[in-house]
Amino acid sequence: MLGIVTDSIACLPGELVERYGIRVVPVRIVRGDRIYRDGIDVTPEEAFAWLDTGEIVTTSQPAVGEFLEVYRDLAARVDGIVSIHVSSGVTGVYQAASAAASMVSGVPIVVIDSRVATMAEGFLVLEAARLAEQGSDLAAVVQRVEALRPRLRFFAVLETVTYLVRSGRAPWLAQLAVDVLQFKPILTLQDGKIVSLERVRTRPRAIEAMLRRMERDVDDRPVHVAVLEAGARTEAEYLAQEVASRFRVVEQYIAPFTAAMALNTGPGLLGLAYYAE
Repeated sequence: MLGIVTDSIACLPGELVERYGIRVVPVRIVRGDRIYRDGIDVTPEEAFAWLDTGEIVTTSQPAVGEFLEVYRDLAARVDGIVSIHVSSGVTGVYQAASAAASMVSGVPIVVIDSRVATMAEGFLVLEAARLAEQGSDLAAVVQRVEALRPRLRFFAVLETVTYLVRSGRAPWLAQLAVDVLQFKPILTLQDGKIVSLERVRTRPRAIEAMLRRMERDVDDRPVHVAVLEAGARTEAEYLAQEVASRFRVVEQYIAPFTAAMALNTGPGLLGLAYYAE
């Protein structure tokens, strides 16, 4: 029996977390002298309200001790642990998990850098959990996750880059003046860094551009897909319908961003995470 661990940046729907017994370690949200647990103590809507007031709210990785607590709890009940986390290029979550894993004896723990984020990370976690449920051993699960990792894709369009620039994770976006010029940038992660794939003039064109990118990647192969959204539920439902009509969908989810992710993107984010069989 294996234990599967991830972080809240994976944005896994709650029903999947519960169904497969996945342990989710929440990222920290720091507001003044108070620390909130992402996905537990604050909703994305509350986070957006903080942004509107101009408050300085930051996010940080969980403490090593939080991972240590989860690992030690699982160690008493499992034969091994697979811990899959957001790209080490954008936050220190992977490093904190690795440090905690080195302090646990008696059970093997493999910590994996997903090199992605959101439900692209979540799909790796989901695959690991399904294999674990089927009785696969630690080596087989790790091998499958590492084989699947390069096939994952995700990108998103932002309504504004203001919040992402403010977060310090993509300061170069300010130089593009996309908000001033009213461009809609389509962003992704490459080599652990946020990069712009293209810029389009309108929101509908950005949505169509994302679908075209997915069509080029997927062709007619079966696909696992999640529609990502932060304060854009109506558009997410429309995009999910478009995906279902254009592709051979094996499974599909609408995955709202957690508060920590929403703070970094601001309201209006819409995106896709997927992999083809």
